[in-house]
Amino acid sequence: MMKPRHGKLRLSSLQQWIFTSGNSVDLSKGIILDDLPRTFHNLLDIGHLFKGHTKFQRVYNTRTQVQLRDSVLHHVSAHGLTSLLAPVSLNSHHKMTASDKVIWDEAYNEELDGLTSLPTWEVLTESQFKSLSKGVKALPSMAIVTIKYDALNRPKRAKYRIVVLGNHDYHTWLKESTTAPVMLQLELCLLTALAVSQCRFLKNCDIKQAFVQSSLLDAEHYFVKPPKGCPRSLPGTYWKLLCSLYG
Repeated sequence: MMKPRHGKLRLSSLQQWIFTSGNSVDLSKGIILDDLPRTFHNLLDIGHLFKGHTKFQRVYNTRTQVQLRDSVLHHVSAHGLTSLLAPVSLNSHHKMTASDKVIWDEAYNEELDGLTSLPTWEVLTESQFKSLSKGVKALPSMAIVTIKYDALNRPKRAKYRIVVLGNHDYHTWLKESTTAPVMLQLELCLLTALAVSQCRFLKNCDIKQAFVQSSLLDAEHYFVKPPKGCPRSLPGTYWKLLCSLYG
């Protein structure tokens, strides 16, 4: 088996998708991928294409290629990190090397942009917060950071996660009301058996903002302080949660 080649997908002037190795921009030496929007997932299944972590902006911005937009990854690669020690807080970014700071800043922006696009909260000024909260204290939040590794223990992804500290919740909930059930082992075995019997491929995926799925009721008002050191939150501002954001 030939060693997989890293490269990029480029759209030619003839509206053909071409794979070029490395950083080459010479399309004449590339591999033409005929009818890529239709065959893309099949090429992934048979191992002729592998998803990478490069933001294929030219692919993503091609509004007519809807199938390709859904397959583009938006993860921040940890491959270029010079230090494998994750930052202890947002305030420690300025102590990093310039290249590491760019990666971790981008990782935090990835998380924040994903939450604000839902939208997850409404930004309040201090006067608005005091008027709406009626004396209730804002819950603290924090930015959790980690480096994810691949199967060969190589740094794969720089990841931030913004969570609210649920142990400070001023609401009184029963345990049954806050439990997040997971799949039973029996159900997993059943699905695996069905996939094998039907000769189907088993796949896994990572869902961003998996727990931010439903809107909060009007009676469930939550006011949150942005994480300490958040570079995109003005001083004295608060978040009024519109969706669940617990940790």
